[in-house]
Amino acid sequence: MLGHAAAVLERIRNIGRILGRGSPSCRRPDELAAMLAGEAAFVAQKTVTEFGRLRAGCNWASLSRTEEFRREVERSRWRSYIVALGDVAEMTQILFRRAGAVEAAQPDRLGPVARRALFHHGTPPLDENWAAVAEAIEARLGRALLAAPRPVHLLGERSGQLLFDLLPFSTNLRDFDRDFVVNTVRFTLCAVYARLERRIDVSALAQTLRAPSAADG
Repeated sequence: MLGHAAAVLERIRNIGRILGRGSPSCRRPDELAAMLAGEAAFVAQKTVTEFGRLRAGCNWASLSRTEEFRREVERSRWRSYIVALGDVAEMTQILFRRAGAVEAAQPDRLGPVARRALFHHGTPPLDENWAAVAEAIEARLGRALLAAPRPVHLLGERSGQLLFDLLPFSTNLRDFDRDFVVNTVRFTLCAVYARLERRIDVSALAQTLRAPSAADG
C-alpha cells in the first residue's frame, strides 16, 4: 500500500484534490473512510520518505537497495499511517463540530468510519492488536469532545513528535530535525484540513451518519 508506486499515485490524487475546487464530493461513510485513508497515507509518506530523502541526500539510493532499510522504511510508514489516521479522524470531527453537526461527530458515529479507514489498504503488516488500535482512535474522539475543538495546527505537535521517533534512521542533528519534522507535520495537517473542508459535504454526511449502522455501511 505505502510503497513507491502507491505513493506516486497518492501524490497525483492530492494534486487533483488541490486543483479540484468544485462542489463537495464526499457524501457517504464509505467515501469518507477512503478519503481518511488516503490523507493519512499522504501524511505518512510525506513525513517518512520526503524527510528521509532530504536528510540522507545522495545516500538515499544506496540505502534503498538494502533490504533491511526498505523493510524499516515500510514499517515506519505503516506506524506513521496509524498516527496520522488518528489526526485525520479528529480533524473530521472538528469539521463536523464547527458546522454544528454534533451528533455526527460522536465517537460511535465516526469511530466505525475510522476503523474502516484503518483497513482500507488491507491489514497493515505489523504485529498489533488492531481492535485495540481502532478502539484507541474512538477513545481519542471521545476525549476530544470534552473540550472545544482544537486548532488544527496543534494536532501536529504531538503527532509530529511521534512521527519523528518512528523514522527509520538516526540523525546527528536530532533537535533541529525533530523541530523540522514537527513543523512539517503541522503544516501538512493544515493542508489536509483545507482539503477536508472542500471535499466533505457535511450536511449529507451528517444526515447519513445519524442513521443506525450508517457508519458501518
